[in-house]
Amino acid sequence: MTNNISNEDILKELFNISIGKASSVLSEIIEKKILLNVPNVKILSLEDEKNKVHFNEYLNNIAYDAVMLSSISFKEKLVGKASLIFPASKMKKFIKLCLHEISEDQCEDINFTDIDFDVVKEIGNIILNSVLGEFGNYINIRLSYTLPEVKVVDNLDFKCIAENEEYLYILMLYITFNIEGEAIEGAIIINVTLKSIENILEKITMLEDGFNG
Repeated sequence: MTNNISNEDILKELFNISIGKASSVLSEIIEKKILLNVPNVKILSLEDEKNKVHFNEYLNNIAYDAVMLSSISFKEKLVGKASLIFPASKMKKFIKLCLHEISEDQCEDINFTDIDFDVVKEIGNIILNSVLGEFGNYINIRLSYTLPEVKVVDNLDFKCIAENEEYLYILMLYITFNIEGEAIEGAIIINVTLKSIENILEKITMLEDGFNG
């Protein structure tokens, strides 16, 4: 009996390897053990209304208030935008841990200072650069990307993420961020053009043939 490995299985494995390296770097920087993993990966076409509903339902589950969004754009052989998304209230606590500050309140506010944004920008830079850079290496596609932009967004939905009408596909990485026993559910959303998803799937199919051969 042949045990076929799907495109999404391969993507999940590649992204888990990439994000594992990012968690190691973050752990060293803040001197606390951080675990990051990607329990699931989905390829969603925004031309399918059902996918838009699924996308919004997931965002509502993790973003029950405001969300903190760190995004970078990339170009050349792959064109798109990657965004790291976490609940803003949870990120407030994580920022304090990064700054070695003691949290005095169990219920964190979501008022962010310039220093807070700088911390999240650095976190986003490390995670998204690791994910995109390592992923590009595995599929042999070099990426050129911008510095991250950070903002806090209320009522996040797919329209906020896919503001460029050319980005017809989403690689949805469901992500779990665990620090000092507290798990934070979030996502990495990678918006890409039709040509880019075709290039990715072509490379993944080559890997899949190797696994299933």
